[in-house]
Amino acid sequence: MRMKKRTIRNITLTAVFAAVLCIAAPFPIPIGPIPITLSLFAVFLCGAVLPPPYAVSATLVYLVLGVIGLPVFSGFEGGIGKFVGPTGGFLWAYPFMALVIALSVKLFKKRGLFSLSAGILAATLICYTTGTLWFSHLTGNPLDASLSVCVLPFIPADLIKGAAAVAVTIGLDKTGILKDGAGK
Repeated sequence: MRMKKRTIRNITLTAVFAAVLCIAAPFPIPIGPIPITLSLFAVFLCGAVLPPPYAVSATLVYLVLGVIGLPVFSGFEGGIGKFVGPTGGFLWAYPFMALVIALSVKLFKKRGLFSLSAGILAATLICYTTGTLWFSHLTGNPLDASLSVCVLPFIPADLIKGAAAVAVTIGLDKTGILKDGAGK
C-alpha cells in the first residue's frame, strides 16, 4: 500500500510541476532574441523535488503540450516552430536538466545545499550548451557571438533562479512536505 501511495503522490506532483512550467514559462522579459523567463526556475524545482523518472516526465509533458500548440512556451506561443526555432535548444535541455538535478539529489541521498547546487549548476551548463549550439547552428552565428547572446546576459538571472530554487526546496524539505520524495 505504501508503494501505491508514493506512486500516486509522484504522478500528482508530476502533473503539478508540468502545470507550474506551463504557468511560469510564457511570461517573457525581452532582452534580445532570447527572453528571460521563469521556466528554468520551474525546471530546477522539478529536478529538486521529484524522483528522476517523474522529473523528466513533468518536463516532457510540458514540451508535448507546447509542441502540439498550446501557448505554454515563451511569449504565450506554442507549436513545433518554437521547438525547432532559435530557442529550441534550450527547450530540448529541460528533461536532461531535471534528470541531472534529480540524480544529484538521489546520489547524495538528501536535498542539501551541495547536492542541489551541484545539480543545478550542471543542469544550467547543459541548458547553455544545447541552447547555444542550436542557436549558433540555426542562425549561422559564430560560437563566440552566440555565447554573448545565449549565455552572458542570463548568468545573473539564472544564478538568482538557482539560489531561489535551492532555498525553496530546502525550506519545503524542512517542513516535511517532501519526506516521500527523491532525497529520502
